[in-house]
Amino acid sequence: MRGASRAAVTCAVAVLMQACAGGMETDRASSVSSTSSASGGASTPSYGIYGVDSYFKVEWQPDERRGKPMVSGYVTNQWGLATRNVRVRVEALDAAGNVRANYIGYVNGVVPPGSRVYFEVPVEAKAPSYRVTVLSFDPIQGFG
Repeated sequence: MRGASRAAVTCAVAVLMQACAGGMETDRASSVSSTSSASGGASTPSYGIYGVDSYFKVEWQPDERRGKPMVSGYVTNQWGLATRNVRVRVEALDAAGNVRANYIGYVNGVVPPGSRVYFEVPVEAKAPSYRVTVLSFDPIQGFG
């Protein structure tokens, strides 16, 4: 019996850690913020922060540097607090809109309120389209 309760506690801790790390979002359509069109995958669960589209605006485009594909763009902080450790997720989509690959990138430095900061995320191969969302961030209180 003692082993069973230890397993339950371990499971509960894992669930709480996931919740603290960003939670689970099942409505993907509410989290997609981009200036490029990307369709499909609305029923696929997302593991980002729910409602992050009200905090950030993401503008991006497929790009290339020295012959290697990447996605580059800007994250604009529309929130009243500065942030750091902003992670963006780039999903490579096939022609049908299905996710074929996921990539994680960071926005360098602090993103003050009202400002926009450039990011680049290398990808392994070009895709017909991409979906870019803010995955997580750390708010900074008392900045400035």
